[in-house]
Amino acid sequence: MELQIWRLQALIRLLELTAKLEGDANRSDDLLDALIRKLNNQPDRPADKLPYAGIFGLTDVNAGRRKAREELQNSWHKLQGESNDTDGLVDNLLRSLSNLPDRPTDKQPYASLFPVPKMVWLTPDSLRAIAPEASLNRVEQLAPHLNRTMVEYSINTPLRQAHFLAQIAHESDRFNALEEYASGSDYEYRSDLGNTQPGDGVRFKGRGLIQVTGRTNYLECGRALGVDLISNPARLADPDLACRSAGWYWNTRQLNGDADRDDVRTVTRVINGGYNGLDDRIHLLQAAKRVLGT
Repeated sequence: MELQIWRLQALIRLLELTAKLEGDANRSDDLLDALIRKLNNQPDRPADKLPYAGIFGLTDVNAGRRKAREELQNSWHKLQGESNDTDGLVDNLLRSLSNLPDRPTDKQPYASLFPVPKMVWLTPDSLRAIAPEASLNRVEQLAPHLNRTMVEYSINTPLRQAHFLAQIAHESDRFNALEEYASGSDYEYRSDLGNTQPGDGVRFKGRGLIQVTGRTNYLECGRALGVDLISNPARLADPDLACRSAGWYWNTRQLNGDADRDDVRTVTRVINGGYNGLDDRIHLLQAAKRVLGT
């Protein structure tokens, strides 16, 4: 699964770099237009069309760039199978955006851009091996988003993955609950969570695989993920943001270091505020280590 991991690394890098594109249309815009077309099986750009104009009907290059970034998110799953021409186009675009020389002729796409990955590619079967009580449908939904989250937040060694998976499996009732079962009314007017308006407790109840809770945390998480969670808090319970919000939480608390030290007590205390469910978290950690081979 080395190629799939590189592809995810490429997507995340592209989203970062294309957000910095500015000025007049240039070679990177030409390549980005070509990539969007390739992912969607569209014909080559007509010679009389500016980048993005023939795809989105937009003449403003910055508006086209924003739309292209959205389309990357939506279409990236189509990049599958063995290494192909689209991977070569992605490699070329990354090099153009990074002012790097052309890819050496003896190197496959991505090989000169990213190191050989150490992380283990997650499948629905591997998630159920860690938590057999998990719904098959749910782990099928979560697996691709968990892989992306682990790449995005450098949860990229088997030991880091094992600790992360153990914690989120416990917090989410074996991946089955992307929203806490309680109504959230107990959080009403909890100033420490930023719940200052009537209904905030229910509105900003715990959601996601690490149960992000409270108006303040929803605001910070939404800003980091580029999603308005204040206007649409239920969005946090969708599989993609349920995973990415857990990665955001893990990253902001700098838990990779504690995982590297195999310190399950500290990881638990930071996530839980205490040691509730420690025995179960350790049980899940042991299962995750077996599955991931660490």
